[in-house]
Amino acid sequence: MSSHLARSTKADVVSDFRRAQILTAARQSFTRHGVTRTTVETIAKTAGMAKGTVYLYYRSKDDMLHQILTEDLAELKDDALRCVMSPGTVDERLQRFLHAVISFFERRRDFIEHCQLEMSPEVRKKAKQKLELVFGAQTEAWRAVLGDESARGTIRVADLDAAARTIVSLAHGMSIQRLRGWQTDPLDASVASASSLILHGVTAS
Repeated sequence: MSSHLARSTKADVVSDFRRAQILTAARQSFTRHGVTRTTVETIAKTAGMAKGTVYLYYRSKDDMLHQILTEDLAELKDDALRCVMSPGTVDERLQRFLHAVISFFERRRDFIEHCQLEMSPEVRKKAKQKLELVFGAQTEAWRAVLGDESARGTIRVADLDAAARTIVSLAHGMSIQRLRGWQTDPLDASVASASSLILHGVTAS
């Protein structure tokens, strides 16, 4: 390895570490104080670095919030798709999917509660666009799975597109209900009950 490449690699590692450190501090600050009351100086103190150092990596706290949301939604997309595409019956895949989506939001309950009403219009717009992409990817994955299972004769689905959208919509709806305290049953029990209802609703008799 050349000395130039070694220096570049080391610089990249340091840069990635700093960025992650700042985002962790930003998430903690947003969760503790909310977006409005959090300043770049607050984030810098939480990260244990100078404010000027933070500005070397992020232009503003909105820039940090946008990056946090981008990484979180990428995680949601990857985790959920893995649950859908992994081997198993439709019911097993559905329960894994519901559990993954709901658990994702519950792990971030405090962050979501503090930030969802305080995003700037630009950050909110970008977050909505990225969430729509996640929703679309999940819907397409379910359409493929339901189509394959229908072709094998294990289930009969009258409308693949509608069934896939219903599954994804209900997963996100259940997540919102639990975040707002409208649904308080144990997660496993809620997932099993919902899976049974969904399968009954989207499959043809």
